[in-house]
Amino acid sequence: MSAASSRRGRPGVVLVAAVLVCAARAAAQSTQVQPWRLDYTPGPDAPKNCPDKKYIQTALATKLKGHDPFTDDAPRSISVKLVPTPQRLEAHIEARDENGKVVATHVTHADSWRCDQLADRTVFYLRDIVDPIVLPLADVAPVNSSAPQAPSPVPSPPPPPRPHDRTPSSPATRAPSRSPLLPKLALSASAGATWWSAPETAMSLALGAEARWHRFSVGIEGHYDHAWDLPTRQDVAASQAGLVALACARRGFFSGRAFARACLFGNVAVLSIGSDKAEFEDPFDDDELVLDLGARLGGGFWLARFLGLELHGDVAYVPRRPVFMVDGEQIWRAPSFTGALRLGLVLPFDIR
Repeated sequence: MSAASSRRGRPGVVLVAAVLVCAARAAAQSTQVQPWRLDYTPGPDAPKNCPDKKYIQTALATKLKGHDPFTDDAPRSISVKLVPTPQRLEAHIEARDENGKVVATHVTHADSWRCDQLADRTVFYLRDIVDPIVLPLADVAPVNSSAPQAPSPVPSPPPPPRPHDRTPSSPATRAPSRSPLLPKLALSASAGATWWSAPETAMSLALGAEARWHRFSVGIEGHYDHAWDLPTRQDVAASQAGLVALACARRGFFSGRAFARACLFGNVAVLSIGSDKAEFEDPFDDDELVLDLGARLGGGFWLARFLGLELHGDVAYVPRRPVFMVDGEQIWRAPSFTGALRLGLVLPFDIR
């Protein structure tokens, strides 16, 4: 081989050597993950089926090819706190350096019954903190000035950064967290039957609106109850239209997918007669004011995050009992207690 051909091949050898050096340093950097201390707090209100600290460590070690970056005596720390809200389950992530300075924060979330999904998202962000992607700068070996220099290649533009790539030295922007004091608005529509509030069983329709917190709700509900015209000898029919004020306690089950609630309510309604033959005990009144105090028990489950199915039953005490008269003869007197059973849909909305 001539000296000229040897000089022509030398730049290519140098370029290959530089590429190999860069790759070796990048591989070495990926395995040299500095240790952290993991503080993982599920919280007293977190679902019981949420993954524990050991699961988070194992899942992250799997992504780091078997390397566990967490030790109990590491000077740097990462805290993960699970915070349930009325709408979802959140993971609040915060990383601090050896001086206690916050170097990264993030809030990720999932549906309240998807702890598995929340754990996967948490591990994703933890990997970005403990093993950030950093492009190494390669030191190319000096080339003999006597050898002809290869033309410098035109540098290609760097790849666009991924939205979640960051280093611990540049804190991430914290996602806004919804205040637990802010309620969720829930609209409801239900249908069913009521008993003993009219001379015959009545069909009942109800529309409601509630402000719902995690364990408590207050709301109003309008209802219309109509007793079918039945072929009795008096041919009496009646209807009741009223407004209910509710205060309820709520409890979730099965990671929030199902729920139960117990309520106290007051009902103000107007009872009307749909027959020319009947009248109230006071002949000068065409309608009768009804006041009820009662309790409601119900439960349901979420078909989706924005749609729920609920069944509830009511029992109410009637302190003032209307009386129907025909030709001066009493034909019906409201009992002391009434009942209702309804099935309906619930549509929750976030209040921003």
